Amino acid sequence: MLSSNFKRTAAAFLVIANAFSVFGLTACSKTEPESETKAKVTHETTAVPVKNADELFAGCDKEYFVPFKDPSRSYCTINDGLGTTLWSQGMGGCYSYSAVSTMQSGYLKTNGELPDINPVDIINRIYESVDTKDGKEPQYKEEKYYIRNVSALDLGGDIYRVAGSMCADPLNGYLISEANVFGSYKTSVNGAPELSEDDVKNIIRKRGAVSLAIHYSKDCTYTGGFYTQNHPDNVKDANHVATIVGWDDDFPADAFNIPASRNGAWLVQNSFGDFWGNSGFYWISYDTPIPEFNNCSVTREYSSALSYGRYPEKALLSSDIVEKAADGNSSSGISIEDIAGSKEVTAATVYDHKGKIGAIGFWTAVPDQPYTIEILDGRFGNVLASKSGKFEHMGYHTVKLDTPLKVKEFTVVIKVAGELLFEGEPAEMNVHTLFQVFPAHYEAKTEPGRSFVKVGEEWVDVTDPALKTRLGIDKLPQDFVRTTFSVTPGDPCITVLFI
Repeated sequence: MLSSNFKRTAAAFLVIANAFSVFGLTACSKTEPESETKAKVTHETTAVPVKNADELFAGCDKEYFVPFKDPSRSYCTINDGLGTTLWSQGMGGCYSYSAVSTMQSGYLKTNGELPDINPVDIINRIYESVDTKDGKEPQYKEEKYYIRNVSALDLGGDIYRVAGSMCADPLNGYLISEANVFGSYKTSVNGAPELSEDDVKNIIRKRGAVSLAIHYSKDCTYTGGFYTQNHPDNVKDANHVATIVGWDDDFPADAFNIPASRNGAWLVQNSFGDFWGNSGFYWISYDTPIPEFNNCSVTREYSSALSYGRYPEKALLSSDIVEKAADGNSSSGISIEDIAGSKEVTAATVYDHKGKIGAIGFWTAVPDQPYTIEILDGRFGNVLASKSGKFEHMGYHTVKLDTPLKVKEFTVVIKVAGELLFEGEPAEMNVHTLFQVFPAHYEAKTEPGRSFVKVGEEWVDVTDPALKTRLGIDKLPQDFVRTTFSVTPGDPCITVLFI
């Protein structure tokens, strides 16, 4: 149950969508470090967020149902002052629109301000069109995802792409501080914690709105003016990402096209504009299984950041997990607990950059995965700072140093139990829209002498062709191939944030 498997399993639900959106490409992407933000910044131009949820249901039958009547059995982020921009997306990009909604909701909760972040800017950071006219060889100048003959706005993506696009290049001054992958609900997904109804509610109360994977149109209906959905097969055909902003335990079970087994529903904000559903929102029954919940958080605490491996496309497994897999265990036979309780995987990257470090960002592969961060002087010199701990949820996290650290040349060492995420290597891929498949290219530019993996007591360069054999990766069974690297893991996914 490796998180990288969960990433691809969850993304598989989001490959082809509908006339409104196309989602779920597991894209590789990375932009160059030590550079100013190059993407154009477009400020949001949408209407002021809804301030009271009652506005959404003005035309509904209040004798049939009154939303959020009992505060002890319901909650809405909008009524808590956390309403966010109601987007009207184009053909694709729902993953980015929903991610921004969670950024805005969480930032409002902690800072009282609505971040000015446009989802289109994120999409344009992930993808770039490449010129192939006149028989020219394509030029891959940066580390990112290159597309041909298709608009980036028509393509899919995921939380991993969103986090990579903002972890090291501020967008309107904002950097990603967290990208949590919480798990699944009423279904088992390989590598995902299974959440209860109370788990989901507690996450929303604590963090604000969260994204969910859903089929936007199956088994929908209007009842009493309320637009609703109860889709028992959602795990099989989820094709869209939307945003849960609240719930009501008393929402009627008979309000759905497929009657629910009990009362209760999630209030979901979509990205199809205010003419869709109930002013852009609708209700999903508690009965509907959800294969993934996640959210993103942003910060303005840091002036700049540096990362050589921003997108977690590959993973390195600990020696004991490799041995267990080589003995015939499939990925489904290795649990989240196995990963969190296994030996350490250790990697390092050397930087030549003057500044004052305020935090280190990196990915955890499973919940409660122990980690240790060390910042060394120069190339593998003395330890200047160290932090250890674990996170409740898997995903991308930033760890603040106790005291900001002035550096020039330095090494960041990451130690985690079981599985460590890397950027991977250049690859030819396909990208999907509603109607077509297009060729694409992921460009990675790992350099010798920059990143290393610890094998026993020796630091081995990630570009060493013998690394895979030394780690025993080439002995893994076929179902681990996509989890681990095939030639080089590239740079580890580490971000250095400067104040």
